[in-house]
Amino acid sequence: MPSPPCKRRWAQWASVLVLGLAGVYFVGSLSRHIGGIPPIDWSFSAVLVFALTALLMLLNFVLGGVMWRWLLVEQGQTLTAGRAVSIIGMSQIGKYLPGNVGHFVGQVGLAKAAGVPLGLCMTTMLIFNLWLVAIGTALGAAGFWLFLDISTWVNWPKPEPLGVVVLSVLALASPWLGLWSINRWWPALALKLGNGHPPKLPTVKIAVALALGFALTFVIFGFMVQLQATHLFGMTSGDLLSFTLMFATAWVAGYVLPGAPGGLGVREAMVVAMLTPVVGAGAAIGLSITMRLATVAGDGLAFGLGWALKTK
Repeated sequence: MPSPPCKRRWAQWASVLVLGLAGVYFVGSLSRHIGGIPPIDWSFSAVLVFALTALLMLLNFVLGGVMWRWLLVEQGQTLTAGRAVSIIGMSQIGKYLPGNVGHFVGQVGLAKAAGVPLGLCMTTMLIFNLWLVAIGTALGAAGFWLFLDISTWVNWPKPEPLGVVVLSVLALASPWLGLWSINRWWPALALKLGNGHPPKLPTVKIAVALALGFALTFVIFGFMVQLQATHLFGMTSGDLLSFTLMFATAWVAGYVLPGAPGGLGVREAMVVAMLTPVVGAGAAIGLSITMRLATVAGDGLAFGLGWALKTK
């Protein structure tokens, strides 16, 4: 069996390979379709639309802070909503460091400074990110089913609806399954994560609240794409549902891949692949760039808001 350092090296090389393939795909698409990117008329209304998308990104961070606080409270840890939003907002800037894990490290450090025990912070972050990725994956799978014919990409049959439903249910149950497994098979680790007590399994109430909250997060992403497609690139094709489901796939791909700072390159390649059937290759390339700029601006706003809440 490979040693842990060997496994880490394989994981690093795999992430580098995926990042390289994504970069080659994006650069190749850009070189072929650069002339088809619709020009942006940076009028006052266009600037307002871009600013609105950055503010919507900030809204997602505020929503994330509130939901993380719900998990902390359920585990018995008191933290104000403002402090939770401050920690989430300030930590996000770390994802642009090499490795794509700086925001997790920053969140742990800021939470510890706010009095949150390390174990409880790690437990709630685990639940939070499992559900976030599960909701995004389920939405992305729905997008593949509704809007894309994957048989034109690879020689795979289209998945059956029952299989998609079963996989989605398993993904949504992953936080329960993960915590139950830790409590059952690794009691020493469970005591560390729960600050002396096994972590509580999320209640149905909090599960529904988180599912709705994360679904709203991806709808906000879809609305950002729709605003930019309509008002920056003059696109009339596509709707909120298609943009939400297609962008969810791209966002999750960039979020889970280690090594790519902020999913840079991976998300852009996936945006081009997902949105080309909806708006065309030129507009999809343009949207991959303007959405990256808007989310980076939103990250900056989140850091500023987090700093202001912390000092207050």
